[in-house]
Amino acid sequence: MKFTRLRRRSSRLALPAAVGAALLSFGLASPAAAANPDPIPASFDFSDCPTLPAGASPQFSHCWVGVVTSGTFKIGNFDQTIDKPIRITWATTFNTTTFETGTVFGGLHTEKMKIQDGLFGDPFLTAVYAKVEYAGTFEMPPGDDLRINLGIKVRIQNPLLGNNCALGSNSNPIMLNLTTGTTSPPAPNTPITGEPVSIARQEPQPTVLQAKHVGNSFAVPGASGCIFNWGAGNWLVNQIGGFPSAAGKNSMVQNEYIVSKQYSQL
Repeated sequence: MKFTRLRRRSSRLALPAAVGAALLSFGLASPAAAANPDPIPASFDFSDCPTLPAGASPQFSHCWVGVVTSGTFKIGNFDQTIDKPIRITWATTFNTTTFETGTVFGGLHTEKMKIQDGLFGDPFLTAVYAKVEYAGTFEMPPGDDLRINLGIKVRIQNPLLGNNCALGSNSNPIMLNLTTGTTSPPAPNTPITGEPVSIARQEPQPTVLQAKHVGNSFAVPGASGCIFNWGAGNWLVNQIGGFPSAAGKNSMVQNEYIVSKQYSQL
């Protein structure tokens, strides 16, 4: 499971970065950056903030909460509008003794979304829902485009398919490589561009940031675990959904708001 990244930096550089305004770590865009089209959430939930690693300073470590308010998620033949919030929580840490910085995953919360009215056309018994779940990988490589590498699996929910039908797994996740910059996908997808982090609201505190993450270079594996992992059940989902779906045929676009608090303020 990959969810923590630590790196050593010189004391001359690391300490000012830790004690400076946390917003600067994102390389904030100018006020001319495009605004998130959705209302700012009434509140932000910090309950998933992860425990700090040993030696990390509560004064210089931050918990971040990102809320995806809208967007699109296209995998295979399913082209889904994101109409329910997705919340992701992580921490950026700083050790004042070793001058190490790190990133620690906190949690991913989603609600199920209907992706098809019914496997056989009816809107009730065979309606199909999808729920995105964390699959064990979270990385934030350094850079100005706020890249996020996130491993997920998509739970396919339907009374006929059982409780374990999914696309991806912890051992074979769907690896989203999200950026606020411009993607470089394989064909037939073409490059798409996100929106850099900018300030959406400064008062009341905490300061609310906004951004748009995009990604269209990821692959989606075939279904597993459907109808007690019966081969015909997996085949049915794959036939209807177009899975496995190669890189260059899938995409994610998400509008989001982001807030943070020092651990000493939680």
